[in-house]
Amino acid sequence: MSLTEEQFRRHVRQLAAARGWTLAYHTHNSRRSDAGWPDEVYGHSQTKRTLFAELKTDTGRIRPAQREWLTHLAACGFETALWRPRDLSLIVATLAPDGPRAQLPEPWTRNFPIVLSSRSRDGR
Repeated sequence: MSLTEEQFRRHVRQLAAARGWTLAYHTHNSRRSDAGWPDEVYGHSQTKRTLFAELKTDTGRIRPAQREWLTHLAACGFETALWRPRDLSLIVATLAPDGPRAQLPEPWTRNFPIVLSSRSRDGR
């Protein structure tokens, strides 16, 4: 059985809450928001961690604006992840209070340099 993106998002949110990530943000209607912002932002006040996560199904594709935001956030030093249901063991480990910092997949940073769109450069 494969999960929809929404089912997966809810599952990850439950895992985060169970591990002390008390702050969580999700844009409920992305059609009325600027493109590309990650699906979830989690905050863990005890460990002072903030994590931006883009969640996809195992076959879901990432859009250019999503790639741009994730790349930018990671370059600024934020914990940033692209997670799929097949990454469940990594997700559980990362969400542990003493877990490893979230990171984008290794080929991500080598193959996709930051390229700001004209929209990003001129502030519109």
